[in-house]
Amino acid sequence: MANSYCIHFNKLPAYLTALTDVTITAPLGVFYPFGSAAGDTFFPYPNDGFINITLLHPFLYFNRTHQDIHVSPYGGLLLGQLLSLNYDVIAPFFVRTDYSERGNVSYQQYTTGDVLHTATRDISSYFPNVTFTASWVLVVTWDRVVYYQTNDTVTNDQKATFQVILISGGDLSFVLMNYGDISPTPWPMRIGYSYNQTIILLNDCYPNGTIDAVNLNTSSNINIPGRWAFPTSLESTFSCEQHVVGVHLQVSSAERLNETAVEEQILKPLRDLLRQRGVDVSGIRLRRLVEKQP
Repeated sequence: MANSYCIHFNKLPAYLTALTDVTITAPLGVFYPFGSAAGDTFFPYPNDGFINITLLHPFLYFNRTHQDIHVSPYGGLLLGQLLSLNYDVIAPFFVRTDYSERGNVSYQQYTTGDVLHTATRDISSYFPNVTFTASWVLVVTWDRVVYYQTNDTVTNDQKATFQVILISGGDLSFVLMNYGDISPTPWPMRIGYSYNQTIILLNDCYPNGTIDAVNLNTSSNINIPGRWAFPTSLESTFSCEQHVVGVHLQVSSAERLNETAVEEQILKPLRDLLRQRGVDVSGIRLRRLVEKQP
């Protein structure tokens, strides 16, 4: 009878799923509450291209403090003066979308309640050297928005669900980006953020600068598939080398496995495969081996 095991790996490149046939499933609950159940405000499709949110709490974004934020239907937030072109951008998934007929864009601000406790716990976990208590959270969600259609290049079945979360407390602030189901898109896309004329693009950390949209819900820089986290009150220290994802594999074996066997039979061939693709495998290691009970 075959024995069944769960194998957990750490420190794999975030774009692993673009290079191998390994399947990684994003955990449930990666999204913060959204939609009608969360009491969100839903955006009508904008006529002028942007919708303004007046913030209940000032948001410190690097060296600028903002009292309002402009939401783009194309999957981004703009901070600053639009008319003077003096603004910064937070782009969880900046691509041509159209929710005039299908999909929703909504937001909610929190100054009390469980969401603040969740945000405090999350930031304290991702950045353990920081003492932090959230006092304000903004959640903006693009839910099943379809891509802009021209001719037959895009269908109504091609859609994207993603979320950006702004978190503030004291003189510290953070941004989370969450990813759900995202269909392939024919349009160019940008993911990242800018500040003070500095542009940080996650695209630059992938082969040829190209991100596979469908794999965003398995990528991470904090070892939580489908979520990225960035401090935004200090000068950015973001590096492509931080892009890692944990992987959970379930395997069956006719013989009993131990950590040595997993290292030789599974992890070593995986390292060899990634090394052939030009991937730095120095940080890949086995974190845990669990034998599942029948």
